[in-house]
Formats: sequence, structure tokens, C-alpha cells
Amino acid sequence: MKTPRILHIVKWYPHSADPQNGVFVRKHIHAVDSKAAVLGFLNHSDPPEISGASTLYGSKNMSTAAKWGAYFAKVKAVQPDIIHFHCYAPDLVPLLWFAKRAGLTTVHSEHWSGFLPQSPYTLNGWRKFLARWYLNNCHMVLPVSPALATGIQSFAPRANLHVVPNIVTHCDYQLAEKRPSTSICVVADIVFSIKQQDTIIEVFSELPQMQFELHFYGGGPDESRLIELIKPGSNMFFHGRKSNAEILQHLPQHHALVLFSAYETFGITVFEARQAGLWAIAKKSFGGAPHYDEGCLAVESTEDLKMALLKLADLPPPKAANFEKLRPTSIANTLSSLYSSLLFA
Repeated sequence: MKTPRILHIVKWYPHSADPQNGVFVRKHIHAVDSKAAVLGFLNHSDPPEISGASTLYGSKNMSTAAKWGAYFAKVKAVQPDIIHFHCYAPDLVPLLWFAKRAGLTTVHSEHWSGFLPQSPYTLNGWRKFLARWYLNNCHMVLPVSPALATGIQSFAPRANLHVVPNIVTHCDYQLAEKRPSTSICVVADIVFSIKQQDTIIEVFSELPQMQFELHFYGGGPDESRLIELIKPGSNMFFHGRKSNAEILQHLPQHHALVLFSAYETFGITVFEARQAGLWAIAKKSFGGAPHYDEGCLAVESTEDLKMALLKLADLPPPKAANFEKLRPTSIANTLSSLYSSLLFA
């Protein structure tokens, strides 16, 4: 059986100006083939980056004609058996149409929380029509969680869905001395309406100040507001945006991680914290909940969150977790099997 040639079309992908951009997408791609052919149309205006079979455009100021020209050139160069799109955006719709006209098999991976049933973000008018047509007409759609699959199924009933979770890469964590107070960390983009750092601060402010401390890692549009909120609290700290590698090495000094977003398609930081031997406090409604272990404290309300935080001071450290089903090899086997099912059935 021949190895299929896959061309990946991405909207989010690590690049020189932002090495964290779309790391979750690259993990899926590289799990199957670290030298995969990739064509990226990323939301910035830097010059193109070419490395091996990967071509990443800063497409912010690219014309539609230029994007289509780059797409046709890449398809001609790669001669793919499958075109695998990642993360829906309206400008992928004509590329899917071109692929179908050429008789190519198409796959789409989806991570976007906008398709979750509980997301307040709604597509209307032509945007809704295009997204529904797109999801219904890909040969296969791969949401990262059952929760996301439920939302997509409701939105696009004819979509051929198979859940493929996010990858949690194994890391050899450096030994780190725990901080003297019960130390809580929050690792997330700073967008209050979704990630709810302001709500976490409100709950945290009700805890005994001498027993707990709160650390924020991340960046985003509400960063300045977050800094203002934590100024009065001597037990709250802001560390700014860090790379994934830096975060993984900071985690062991903390006792627990809190992820209390309004909604999450998966919540990969929960699993990274558990691998580092931390307690993880997260909502039971998140997409990654089916993979929680005994070190995950499931909450839903702010009162649940407060009770879980208070309980931490008396809990012994949990055993570090090992999420074998979320490893690159396991996900690669799943993806390879799905590719084969489309091409060689």
C-alpha cells in the first residue's frame, strides 16, 4: 500500500514572528509526517517563509488572485492524493471547490470554539451558507472533541465526522521547588469574554491572601486590563506571553492550574499541567473532559471554583498523568487509518 501524498492548507501555524501560532495544528501534521507539504495563509503581513515542502505566506495583504495562484502552484508541485485543510475560514471555501473539481479527496480538521453548541458566536447570512456548504462537502471532517462534533453535526448535518483529539506531547519536566504559598497558575490568551481571567480574580480575591498566590501566563487584547486588576493584590503576578517550552518548565513550581473559560473545544493546558504533576481545575463541560483523570478537579460554577481552590491547601500532590491516547504516535495512527479509509476503501 503506497503512502498517500498529503498537502496541508493552514490558517494557523508557527512562524518566525509567532512560534506559538497554531502549534496544535503543526502537532497533528508532524505526527504523521514531519516533512509534510504545507501551504499557509497566515494573518500577518511578513514575507513568505519557505522551508523544505512548507510555504507560509503572510496573507494579510494578499489579493485573492495571489492566494489562488499560490494554491494552484503548490498543488501542481505536490500532486497530492489528499488535501487536508485546518481550521475553517471563508477563504478556504473556493480552495475546497477547486479540489473537488479536480477530483481530489479532502479532509478538514476543526478546532474553532465558534462551532461549539454553547458558543455565543453565530454565523449568519452568506457566512453561514458558506461554512455549512464547506463542512458538508469535505469528504471527512475531524473535530478535536465530541463536544465540538456535536456542534458541527447540528450546524452541518451531512458532515462526515470523526473525532481526532489534540496532541499532548510528552515533556521531561525539570525539577522545580514548589512556591511556599499554594500557587495557582492560569495559562491562556487574555480575552476576558472567553477565558474569564477577571472571573478567576474575583473568586481568588475571596481566598486568604497569605495562603494563596495567583500567576498569569499569556498575552492578548485584555492584557492591560489584567495588569490593572492585579495591581492591588500582592499575591497576584503577571508573567506575559511565554513559549510553550517555557511554560512547560514553569509549571512544576506551581501546585495547580486553573482553566475556567466560558467554553473550550479541548483545553490542552489541563493535560500539560497534569503531566507536570499539578492539580488541574477545569470545567466538566470542556471538550477535553472525556480524557480527565483523577487529578482533574471538575467544576462548573464560581462557587465550585472557590471550593476547589480552598481544598487545594490540604491536598497532597497528585501523581503525574500519562495520556497515552493523546500522544503523537496514537494520533498519527488514527489519522493514517482515516486517510487510508478514504483512499483505499
